[in-house]
Amino acid sequence: MLELAFIRQLDLATLGQSLRTLGADGFISGAADAIRTFLVSIGVAEEGIVKEREEFTTWLVATNHLFALGPSRSLTSAICRVASLWSEYREHLLDSLCTGLKQLPDDKALADTLDRLDHLSYELLERLQTAPLPRHYRMRKKGAAEIASSCKQPDDLYKMFEKWDTDIWQAPDAVTLLAKVVESPADFPERPSGPKVTVGFDWLSWETPPATPAPAPWGDCEPLRSPLATAQHPFWGALVATLDACTGDYAWQSLMLRGGILRSCHSTLGSAEAVLHDLWSSESGLYPVAPLVLPEGSSFVPGKPIPWLQQALEHMADAGIATPVEGSWRLTDAFRTQLMQDDAHMLAFEAMRKRAYRLAHAAERTESHVQQA
Repeated sequence: MLELAFIRQLDLATLGQSLRTLGADGFISGAADAIRTFLVSIGVAEEGIVKEREEFTTWLVATNHLFALGPSRSLTSAICRVASLWSEYREHLLDSLCTGLKQLPDDKALADTLDRLDHLSYELLERLQTAPLPRHYRMRKKGAAEIASSCKQPDDLYKMFEKWDTDIWQAPDAVTLLAKVVESPADFPERPSGPKVTVGFDWLSWETPPATPAPAPWGDCEPLRSPLATAQHPFWGALVATLDACTGDYAWQSLMLRGGILRSCHSTLGSAEAVLHDLWSSESGLYPVAPLVLPEGSSFVPGKPIPWLQQALEHMADAGIATPVEGSWRLTDAFRTQLMQDDAHMLAFEAMRKRAYRLAHAAERTESHVQQA
């Protein structure tokens, strides 16, 4: 359990800004101790190494458990999702939801509400029969001496949770909290499960793809300022490797990316975003992820993938990295020349090219399977 005094240092506004950066760039530096400890303790970040500005530096690096929370439209939603992963606060929220459920007028209202909270059904149903009475009632049932001797820390913790309910959820009572969660179930997500891995900033050093693919966030365009940073970045580097496999200078460079469709050896594989997601996962050990907090104006339909490829290609075109040639995307000659300017760039280029070769051959196998089907 995190120390209450430590949690009290957690400023929600600062937490929100940290989540915005962590969920877009995949890392943050200079986070306050309270925020750093909180994010690491709930599994959405780890201390790690990021190759930034051509030097290895220690940062707080996002994990796949952060991106499993899904993209949100606001900082408030992001804070709700992350805060609900802290075990003590999650217990409080679940108890409050059960208290709200018990105040519904009839069985139909209960059934309809539980249907909206299906992802929490296991946690709720085991509590529903024994949901605690409201806190003020329970405190009246206890003796004053017992409260003073044994409940000071829990009572302080409960008061802080009540403040979080109001500040984060705008919910001063259990019924309002229930209404808020029913309105936006994604803001009270399931606990992320499975292996925990950090953003794949060291992807070029992997000899083989890891068993569990690492997230590759596409929200940070800063690496595009440097050819070396572009190649080393998990998202931009994977896209560079993909476009290198589209160049056509050698027989193995047999991919073609045109109009949102990926082809191999002139055979259509399907939607480029879907195919690349699978190819990157299996061959590079990466998968593209949207920012935790989407930029204003982003097109977003809950439950559906967020388009990422076209805008990424346009950013690369603006940076002089990629260009459409007769409608097909490929790397520019200038960018490839820059990746050969010295030993550090050449090492990155060679590592990237190995991954491009692997992608191209995996796509050929996929194309063969499509033809057989």
